[in-house]
Amino acid sequence: MNLRRGLLGVWMILAGRAACAADIDGIAISGFHSEEPERCRPSDVMLDERQVASFFKRAEPIDARTLHDEYDWAPCYLEGTLKYRGKACTWRVRAGATGEIECPATEQYFGCKSCGDLFEQVRLDAE
Repeated sequence: MNLRRGLLGVWMILAGRAACAADIDGIAISGFHSEEPERCRPSDVMLDERQVASFFKRAEPIDARTLHDEYDWAPCYLEGTLKYRGKACTWRVRAGATGEIECPATEQYFGCKSCGDLFEQVRLDAE
């Protein structure tokens, strides 16, 4: 029984990753937010729509435990709207290369270990 659940979970993650890149469009940025403005500023996550799309294409769907254990939490983020599989959803991308997509009745976390260049470019442009 546990093996079956484990395989189902792996399949759902793989299916989610494959669907994510192909099924996202209409990305719009609505704003920047910081829970610690003196520590985390707009320059830490100043991405445009094309870069947000790149983040979600490269990021992997992760669960809350992986988000907590393997990624740095950043107190600031960009947020906006997008269409995922034809449904209107909201998204957030944090300065620590994590993100989430929230749709009616579902929420998915994302982590991107290969997105450092997106955030490094932001830092270089701000200098």
